[in-house]
Amino acid sequence: MSDFDRKGSETARAAWLYYQEDRTQGEIAQELRVSRSTVTRLLQRAKAEGLVRISLNVTAGTFEAERALERAWGLERARIVPDAADEATQQRWLGHAAAELLVQMVGDDAIVAVAGGATLLAMADALVGQHPLAGAQVVAMTGGLYNATPGADANDVTRRLGQCFAAPARPLLAPVSVRDEATALGLANDPGVRSALDLARKASLAVYGFGAAPGDSTLFRLGHITPDQQAFLRARGAVGDIACRWIDRDGQPVAPPPSIHPIGLSLDELKGIPQRLAVGGGALEQEVIHAGVRGGFVTTLVTDERNAGALLAKR
Repeated sequence: MSDFDRKGSETARAAWLYYQEDRTQGEIAQELRVSRSTVTRLLQRAKAEGLVRISLNVTAGTFEAERALERAWGLERARIVPDAADEATQQRWLGHAAAELLVQMVGDDAIVAVAGGATLLAMADALVGQHPLAGAQVVAMTGGLYNATPGADANDVTRRLGQCFAAPARPLLAPVSVRDEATALGLANDPGVRSALDLARKASLAVYGFGAAPGDSTLFRLGHITPDQQAFLRARGAVGDIACRWIDRDGQPVAPPPSIHPIGLSLDELKGIPQRLAVGGGALEQEVIHAGVRGGFVTTLVTDERNAGALLAKR
């Protein structure tokens, strides 16, 4: 097989795996035994050579619902994706829509503050190619999650966005929360942590997902909160978290138990960032999505039909 034929076959295979089998770029890189950057180039080549043609198949009703959502809740932008049969597919669809919006919203000299999570990992996977920005910076706005899905940690997503925008990526080298106040104060005074948070506070755009109610959340499943802490939060009305900060059904902050000291931006600091792109969907996140929108934490929302309908029904 000639080098040309080999490259053509590899390009077609990468495109098939990505667009037909909904595989991530990381999974494709493993299967083809190439780097992730090579997969990105193969997908770009597939589009350029006409191997891939993307058609838009939506109804006018979707656009109308997006405009209605914007008007009802005072959002700058809303994007609605179809409801999916499973969580992984839903996250991919949400991630693709969020990636398209992110590229539109970010510009030169932007400072982008980023949280973690599986949906934001899907967004990073959907950012095919580079979109270089002059003077832009990307920074993590929460500490790291141990045992997270590979690539879904806030620092991992930050690095991926930095690569996409050819921008410096600043990690927040601390856990998402610690158990005692002394450790929290020590981390707050660490020069690296302090400088990362100072940069995040200056962000022009924040990108984050929603965490479900305490008993169903990623934080609980990964062991970052205990059953007793979960009960404490539920008893105080927590319906979920935004960037590892809990809120009630009205979008008001819920103070964590004394044994949880989050490391990252506060809700007030998040709300001070001019543009706030929030991404979430699925039945488990319905309450916290509504609470986040109601509390004024969202300027741009990417969600599914189920949650869009629920939001419109509450207006």
